[in-house]
Amino acid sequence: MPVSGTGTVAELRQRIASRESLGRSVQAALEQMIETGALEPGARLNEMELAARLGVSRGPVREAARALERTGLVTVILNRGAFVRSLDIKEVLQIYDMNAVLFGHAAALLARSITKAQDAELRVIVARMDEAVEAGRREAFFAVNVLFHQQLVEFCGNHPLRDVYLEHTRKLLVLRRRSFDVVGNMQAANHEHHRLLEAILSGRTEQARRHAEVHTRAGQARYLSSVAHVSAAADNRTMPGERNHHADDREDRR
Repeated sequence: MPVSGTGTVAELRQRIASRESLGRSVQAALEQMIETGALEPGARLNEMELAARLGVSRGPVREAARALERTGLVTVILNRGAFVRSLDIKEVLQIYDMNAVLFGHAAALLARSITKAQDAELRVIVARMDEAVEAGRREAFFAVNVLFHQQLVEFCGNHPLRDVYLEHTRKLLVLRRRSFDVVGNMQAANHEHHRLLEAILSGRTEQARRHAEVHTRAGQARYLSSVAHVSAAADNRTMPGERNHHADDREDRR
């Protein structure tokens, strides 16, 4: 039956679906910008600029920001706007600790039930990471590394575990990318992937759990070392005269 002044019910549904699809597309675009570091932690989501960049009006950008607030990637501050969420070091370490337990349990579950198709897919993913390491392609390695973790928790069959793990892991994506700035960290991470996958494929449940937990805690250590690496690099960029000047100031204040 026609709806007065607006067309048929089918047309209304189509328009609503179109708006929802646009909203999801804008949200996915913003998520990608955050996850790749194009929008850094603490950065303000400028609605006008992002709308122009994405070729949409400001409304979908605003709605996407609200949706990303619910996922924990964005913080909306009244009268100030939306900002990419920044995590303090305590929260980062807490998420790593929780993920070690979740990822370990997922690996143990998968070791009991892995199929031939899942086996083949995980082998291909790890081989792709080997190729990225060999070529020194950090971004390619990171993308496939994320896929490995996502597929492992997907294949374990425990959907609540998967949802909680992915919800919190996505908050760390920008930080985890930084972990591979340090030379040798890609090789170390994929060596751990190989050991973990071997334990899963041989059905060694508790060994798979241990390897997954160790891998997550090693990732935490790589993140901390990368923070120290960045801090040291920043100190080295300070001019010697400037350092001496600051030292003199401190001496004068004593």
